[in-house]
Amino acid sequence: MTLRPSAHVATRRILVVGPVPPPLHGVTVMTTALLAAVRDNGWQVVHVDTSDHRSIDNVGRFDLGNVVLALRHAARFMRMLLRTRPDIVYLPLSQGVAGFTRDAVFLVAARLSAAQVVVHAHGGQYQEFYRRMPVAMRGLTRFSMARAQLIIVLAEAQRRQFDGWASRSARVEVIPNGVRDEWPGGPPQRLRQEGGTVLFLGNLLPQKGFLDVLDAIPTVLRTVPGARFVFAGRPRWDAATAALVRGRLREPTVEGATTFAGMAGAAERRRLLETADVLVFPPRWNEGQPLVVLEGLSAGLPVVATASGGLAETVRDGVDAIIVPKHDPGAIAAALTRLLQDPALRARMGAAARDRFEGEYTLDRWESRMVEAFDGAVQGR
Repeated sequence: MTLRPSAHVATRRILVVGPVPPPLHGVTVMTTALLAAVRDNGWQVVHVDTSDHRSIDNVGRFDLGNVVLALRHAARFMRMLLRTRPDIVYLPLSQGVAGFTRDAVFLVAARLSAAQVVVHAHGGQYQEFYRRMPVAMRGLTRFSMARAQLIIVLAEAQRRQFDGWASRSARVEVIPNGVRDEWPGGPPQRLRQEGGTVLFLGNLLPQKGFLDVLDAIPTVLRTVPGARFVFAGRPRWDAATAALVRGRLREPTVEGATTFAGMAGAAERRRLLETADVLVFPPRWNEGQPLVVLEGLSAGLPVVATASGGLAETVRDGVDAIIVPKHDPGAIAAALTRLLQDPALRARMGAAARDRFEGEYTLDRWESRMVEAFDGAVQGR
């Protein structure tokens, strides 16, 4: 439910720094949702759009085009900061050296204002990012992050990601992601029979686990020969990964049961989720809280996933998901086989997945939590 400010509350201003689509990825989707939420709740919004609309492959890349964009964004940020004097400066925080260097400029500039600085950690690799950065950059990192009063993370396990490089006085608040309910009347009805379609939805990167799913397919097909596998997402791989994919598809049974659907827009994502029977997303690295898993819960799909980052708190092993070890095709194959062979288990887990979504991960719930966090930051200033 959208929160509305009372008539006696003065208009509050928020300066939102962040990208919007295209390209479509988690941060652009959530920035768009945030802009709508704060406007709907009576905030005066100024947006510094940090989008690079060329391609998702340019995100986080250090090249001349991105340097020019960063300088333009920094100049606009300074103008808006001095002109509007916001109550809140909001910034989704990058996990890459190039992106964080740009973010540090925003954070240092925010020291010139009396605004409350809120940073949003959309990923799960920040501690590792800090550990690996050059020693010379750590000083800049600590100096820039010292101005952040509120750090928003996606899961309880991510509260400690900023230990050692954020101010000890900064408040850390857990606000899980939320997604729009595409099925407000209830999830799609599915045929409950042995077999079915397994969906992998996301960028096709090795760290997302899609190669492990490919490796699991022959084992699944030996027991469930009618199973089908759909991979939907951008094939972001190098020549070595492309060769691995070709090698896995040389087996005729695997090639015949596997479809690579490419990038999926909103309508196609909805169709894929409606026609799938199981969602598989087994990342090898620490994810933040992948929106695709929340979309799967919304669609009433049982999930096969690793306990990676925020996923360990998002889905529940044996209730709405089967949790498998990282980088373990055998465990993925066993979990998928179990679900494909047992329609009643899929139905039970799918119903629990939908209940989990409705209770925790709707977009309305996320909007309310975000607005309450901003209100609390201003009131506590």
